[in-house]
Amino acid sequence: MSSLNGIVKNGRMDRDDQVGERKPLLPGSNKMVDYDAALGYIGSFGTYQKLKFSLLLLMCIPVGIHMLATVFLGAQVSHHCAVPELAEAGLAPNDFCGLNYSLPWVTDKETNTETPSECKRYKVNRYELGNLSCPFERNSEGNRTVLDCDKGWWYDRQVYNSSVYMEFNLVCEDEPLNNLAQSLFMVGVLIGSIVFGQLSDSIGRKKTMYLAVLVQLGFGVATAFAPNYEVFVVLRLLVGFTAMGVFLPAFVVATEMVGVNRRTLTGTLIQSSFSMGGVVLTGIAYLIRDWSRLQLVISLINVVLVLTWWFGIESPRWQLSKGRNEEVVRMIRSAAKVNGVTVPDEVFHAGKKQVTESDKRQYTIFDIVRTPNMAKKSVIIFFNWFVVTVVWFGLALNTQQLGGDNYLNFLIMNLVDFPAQIFSIFTVSYFGRRPSLTFYMLFGGVACIVTPYLAPPFLPEYMHPLSVALPMVGKFGNTAAFSVIYVWTAELYPTVVRNVGVGASSMWSRVGGIVSPFVMLSQQVWGPLPYLIFGGLSILAGLSALLLPETRGVRLPDTLEEGENFGKRTPYVGYIPVPDEEKVPATAYSNPDLRNDDETVKEDTESVLPDKTAIQCSEDC
Repeated sequence: MSSLNGIVKNGRMDRDDQVGERKPLLPGSNKMVDYDAALGYIGSFGTYQKLKFSLLLLMCIPVGIHMLATVFLGAQVSHHCAVPELAEAGLAPNDFCGLNYSLPWVTDKETNTETPSECKRYKVNRYELGNLSCPFERNSEGNRTVLDCDKGWWYDRQVYNSSVYMEFNLVCEDEPLNNLAQSLFMVGVLIGSIVFGQLSDSIGRKKTMYLAVLVQLGFGVATAFAPNYEVFVVLRLLVGFTAMGVFLPAFVVATEMVGVNRRTLTGTLIQSSFSMGGVVLTGIAYLIRDWSRLQLVISLINVVLVLTWWFGIESPRWQLSKGRNEEVVRMIRSAAKVNGVTVPDEVFHAGKKQVTESDKRQYTIFDIVRTPNMAKKSVIIFFNWFVVTVVWFGLALNTQQLGGDNYLNFLIMNLVDFPAQIFSIFTVSYFGRRPSLTFYMLFGGVACIVTPYLAPPFLPEYMHPLSVALPMVGKFGNTAAFSVIYVWTAELYPTVVRNVGVGASSMWSRVGGIVSPFVMLSQQVWGPLPYLIFGGLSILAGLSALLLPETRGVRLPDTLEEGENFGKRTPYVGYIPVPDEEKVPATAYSNPDLRNDDETVKEDTESVLPDKTAIQCSEDC
């Protein structure tokens, strides 16, 4: 160690160690790169990592666009039965007097108002319509023949030129099919998260991500030319299948390429790609009011992303796990050059990795529910992931029901995500995971429950803006909770099953996305019911989170035994706050100009764990 200290002088190295020196990258196959030590020199989140992170963020924006596109692709509009006899009688297709005579009127039980029927019409002929004397008193249905919409439908195209809803006539008894398309899209997301998750561990994060982008491009373009609803649904499912193939590898790379003290930041910011996608989608949809052309444009964005292959980054930790040390060395030296620092060769010769029995064992989802305490924590975690997704998509995809300008509502609904994510970073760092998640879930839940009672008939029409603002507040709390649960889940599971635990939680998130559109159908039973379901589930999930252990400022479990004891009244070995005197000193493997004072590591792990297993610490300890 003393020789290494002599190499580093004022943040620079001797000429023999300058970046770019042509020398063998590694002295032998039995040596491993110490990537964490390298981060002590190049920085936890330096310029190089920020550039690569920006590209990862751009890669994920189309995922958010496709996930939220159904708001405009399947936009619902006012409609009624087509009455071709109006044209035969020389009247305009939407002549008020003619329609008043041709359509039955129905009473809305909630608002006690009458509106023309959307799914029924009277049997009329051109002679009746040609000799109408307006105004006239509407006849009762008992005296006239009532028909279904045997001649098709008329749609209000003032805002949207076309949508899947209009083109495939997803109205009346077929209206639930409009929600089915989004649910099947999320089924594709669920399948894709499993398939691409395995693939990224096999061939690498970068290859998986770009493969998914390419496949998403093909299926997305094909969707724009779907000849019927059945083909449209299948192609949308396949687009959903590729979504997690892009996002999950990007999320993993974003957290694996930075230091431990920046994982919360990058892990939270990468999630903002969904909201960024929503903002971009609003602008594109505002300019393109035809669903087919809109689908084509949002799919062709991937053409540009495919061309960024040469600038993409592979996870250095995955490369090390596969023995690709020389590739990691090249990446570190490139990062050092961009960040304007130097890294000593000793970082690249850290020694041979010791393979333990834990490394050899393959863990499954059953390991996270096998013991009582782990099972209890898993059930609570899964439930929270399910709820936050049900509510997030329910609010994000329901802006059209809020009234007013749907483009403005949708834009605001996505913009509120950004301050929510910023607040979540602050609160988890200063107040902890448990109080943050509970507060956000309760806050959003109460907002959802109150929402339907701030609109007519409960309040006057002029107070309607309140019923638009409250869902935005609910979305704020829900988005912040989403950010917290991502971070907290990774910390609650022990190291050996951390990926399994996050993957299983993500699967429950996908189930929430599948269920969410059908929760919205409950408004046909009673208008306020969807918001009451969203609010009730949020409050229940927030309260259940109080049963989980706090992870801020404590060492995290590594083994299944530690994971089972983690959170019990009897503390497990190592479950203690990190005292101030254990801050990492400025050693050869920790550049004092680059280290973050919040990063703490226990140097002598042998005094804590008899089996010499290193204990991880949460990011904010």
